[in-house]
Order: sequence, then C-alpha cells, then structure tokens
Amino acid sequence: MKIKKIVSQVKEEFQTYSKGQKLFLLFAMLCGFFITAEYAITKPTSNSIFLSHYSVKLYPYAWLLTVPLNLLVVTLYNRFLSRLGCFRMFLCTIFLTMGINAFSGAFVQQFPPLAFLLYVWKDIYVLLMFQQLWSVIHTKTKISKAKYLYGILFGVSGIGAIFGSLVPSFFAVRIGSEHLLYMTVPLYLLFIGAYHQMLKRSGMEGEDHMQIKEAKGGFKLIRSSSALKFILLIVILMQLSTTIMDYQFSSFLQTKFPMQDLRTQFYGRLWGMINTCKLCLQFFATFLLVQFLGLRRSHFVVPGILLGNAALTLIAPSFGLITYGFSVIKTFDYSIFNILKEMLYVPLKTDEKFKAKAVIDVFAYRSAKAFASLFVIALGVLSPEKLPYAYSWGPFVLFFVWIGAVFIYFYRKQEKLLEA
Repeated sequence: MKIKKIVSQVKEEFQTYSKGQKLFLLFAMLCGFFITAEYAITKPTSNSIFLSHYSVKLYPYAWLLTVPLNLLVVTLYNRFLSRLGCFRMFLCTIFLTMGINAFSGAFVQQFPPLAFLLYVWKDIYVLLMFQQLWSVIHTKTKISKAKYLYGILFGVSGIGAIFGSLVPSFFAVRIGSEHLLYMTVPLYLLFIGAYHQMLKRSGMEGEDHMQIKEAKGGFKLIRSSSALKFILLIVILMQLSTTIMDYQFSSFLQTKFPMQDLRTQFYGRLWGMINTCKLCLQFFATFLLVQFLGLRRSHFVVPGILLGNAALTLIAPSFGLITYGFSVIKTFDYSIFNILKEMLYVPLKTDEKFKAKAVIDVFAYRSAKAFASLFVIALGVLSPEKLPYAYSWGPFVLFFVWIGAVFIYFYRKQEKLLEA
C-alpha cells in the first residue's frame, strides 16, 4: 500500500510540471542516454585495444598518467567555463573527443601509442560529459524531487548503456574493434542537439551563469565545505576499490581471452549484463531504498554489500567469482552510489555544483586510480608470487573505512542539527 501511495504522489507531482520543465527533463534524459550509449562502445573497445598493444602490466602506469592530464583538464575547464559559457565549453569537449576517437580508429594499428591515449582519455571525457550534464540538472532540481527524478534520469542512461553494449557484443568480431570507434560519431552529434535544447530550457544564461563567473576555484570551495569533503572522500574510496578490482579482473581476463576481438566481444556482453542490472537498480531499487531507509541510512548499503563481496573473493578467488565481484561494484558505482552521491550536491550553491563538482567528479574520480596503481605496483614488487589473488585485500579494507566515514559524517551532521 505504501508503494502505491508513493507512485501516486509521483504521478501527481509530474502533472504539476510546466511544458518547459517537462521538455527540460526529456532532453536531460536524452543527454544521459547518448553519453552512456557512446561510452558502452568506447570503454570495452579501448580496454581491449590497450591490452593488445601493452598488456595489463601497463595499466598502473596509464592510471598514473591520468593525474597530470586530469589536473590539466579540470584547470582548463574551470578557467574557460566562465569565459566560454556552458554550451561552448561543451562543444570543445565534444569535438576533441570525436577527433580522438576517429583518429584512433583510423591509425591505432600503425601508431600504437594512440591506444594509450584513447585508454587514458576515455576515462576523463565521460566524467566531464556527466559533469556538464548534471551540473545543469542540479540547478533545476530540489532535494524533494531528486529522490524520484534522479533514479529515472539514471535509468534512461542505463537504457542507453544497454543499447550501446550491443555494438561490441555483436560487431567486434565481424568488423574489428578499431572500426567500432567510428560508430560513436553519430551519437555525439545527437548529443549536441539534445544538450543545446536542454540548456535553452535551464535558464543558465541568467543569474546562475553569473554566479559561475564570480565563483572562486573548485579546490578552495571543497576546503570550506564539510559536505564537499565527504563527497570527495567517498568518491575516492569507491574509485580506489573499483580500480583495484578492475586490475584484478583484467589480469584474469587477459589470460582467459588472449584474442583481441573475442575479448572485446566478452567485454561487450559482460557490460550488457551489468547495464541491465544497473537499469533495474536505477529505475526501482534506489527510489525504494531512499523512500524506506532515508538518504542517511541508504549510504551504508553500498559499502556494506561490497564488503561482503570482497570477503567472498578473499575466501575463494576464481575467474567466475572475480568477474562477479567486478560486475557488482560496477553495477553499484553507476547506479545506487552515483544517485546517492548526486543527491548530496542538490542543496549546495551553484558555484559548488559546477566548479567544485568538476574537481571531485573529474579530477578526483580518475586521479584516485593513480593511488590504486601505487598499491598494484607495490604488491607486484613485494609479493609477486601471490598475484593476482592478493589484490582482494585492498577493497576489503577500503569498504571498512567507507562505512566508518559515512557513520562519522552523518552523526556529526545530526549533532549540528540538534544544536541548531
């Protein structure tokens, strides 16, 4: 009965939306669809091409390279956002990425370092795309609406990821991995149209845009906000554990599927399954989770479940179980975790939603991989005979730290509310 009541309230809420608000949401959904559809093609393709040219042993060094590149990208983004505005900044990102994809597809066989560039850039640009999308969404959303709207928005993105996963799943072996990169160009062109229409209905040309122009740097904003510090911490913990599990999974995968196109095909099908599970969590599970547990207690769910999975991989490591653990953390990362994290941004100021968010969701998100790479390299030197099984200890410890961080943050926040 309670679920029916909640659904009825959501329907009534949608009926109060104006035509402009409904169109804004429609184009926001389309933007999310195109981002994830394109990334579902690029991610498995670039990973597989990288493994063919450099092997899994160079993964940590690629992650280390993301730190200076990340810092450069975020610095340029924050500097030119106030000068160019949202749309022109967005176009710069889009055309740069289209060029890298098309150029890599054409010449990566003759010039292997392009595989390295493609692998590093694909992890930066997708976050920059989501950053530019969600910063606009946050300016138009209140926390009461975010509880149900964000699940729907992420759910439509999940549908895009499923459609995108079909491309490497069924065409990698037929046409070759490199040629899949050309298929991303039409998606980018559609994305440009949807983003332009969304931005027109967002009102970002007015006062919000002026606030971005006058805002101080993203790093300074984070230092002055306990909420931003907490978001930064959980993002780092999630990405550290995800990266370590990604490396462990890739080590097993490279041995299991040595042929590039077969590996791309497996990647595509695995991500198709992950995206389907993610879709269910985005549309239904996260919404119900927040409704029944509340935002505070919901933050314990992700690290709690992942801690249990990490314990399983410690007890009985195998390719099947490692694949399962990797699939679960990726499913949670792109669904429950991201939705809960985005809700934390809603009450913040406009400059925090743009500049500080860029630092956290682009720079910190991928720079955390560099710290994970140090752990991977250190284990390779100290205990090479225990690899790749020893990597399971990293996420196990990190999930414990994460649970403690959630408890401390919300406990202090509750204390402040009581004092007020």
